Amino acid sequence: MYKGFYTLASGMLTENRNLNVVSNNMTNVSTPGYKSSTMVSSTFQEEMMYRYGNKNRANPTQLGESSMIVTAQETITDYTQAGFELTGDKYDFGLSKPGFFQIQGENGTVYTRNGSFILDDEGYLSLPRVGRVLGQKGPIRLEKDNFQVDSSGNIMDENSVVIDQLAIVDFADYTQLTRAGEGLFQTNGGGTPVANAVVWKALEHSNVDTIREMTNMMSSQRALQSAAQILKMYDQIMQKSTTEIGRV
Repeated sequence: MYKGFYTLASGMLTENRNLNVVSNNMTNVSTPGYKSSTMVSSTFQEEMMYRYGNKNRANPTQLGESSMIVTAQETITDYTQAGFELTGDKYDFGLSKPGFFQIQGENGTVYTRNGSFILDDEGYLSLPRVGRVLGQKGPIRLEKDNFQVDSSGNIMDENSVVIDQLAIVDFADYTQLTRAGEGLFQTNGGGTPVANAVVWKALEHSNVDTIREMTNMMSSQRALQSAAQILKMYDQIMQKSTTEIGRV
């Protein structure tokens, strides 16, 4: 009986965490360059089950394994590249190869595929609410909005003089990256500079599969509701059992 309580309660907690992951994906479906997450669950505290004889309890027969609870194991990020939308906005940048823009955040450098930039009050190329975009010379400052960008990320003025180049980096092991916000990542170590194909006046779509996320959400909601109903039945059975035993 008590094993049922553990199994149902752990299932509810796991489904609730999965709903949080799905909700975050759905919220960022329109965030440029956003990479979706998937929660992976696993069993915990597996136990062997044996059958013993009524009189002779030697030589038990192995029946199989039983797991006490289900738990969230890890959240995996899908770094698959999505398609592009040509916006025509000179402050929009996309990356057609693996890599990340570097942004000078309040708590250090963060990395993103979101190239929806603006100019801040001091003329620096910036990612809204995050920080300034880093180039080879540091934060990129544009004195005029009359500039051009080539496929290597070189930002040039009206006379084709290079102002700076976007500092794009990549990582050999993406598991070292941790999420730091909407479409943002951070790591203790630095990335490796890479040559990238910059798509100017375009933004990379989010790679969130809306239909899959909706299906996942409905499945988790039904599992959560079913577990809650069965848990309520367990509670009623326990109350009735206690009442009947008390009468005896």
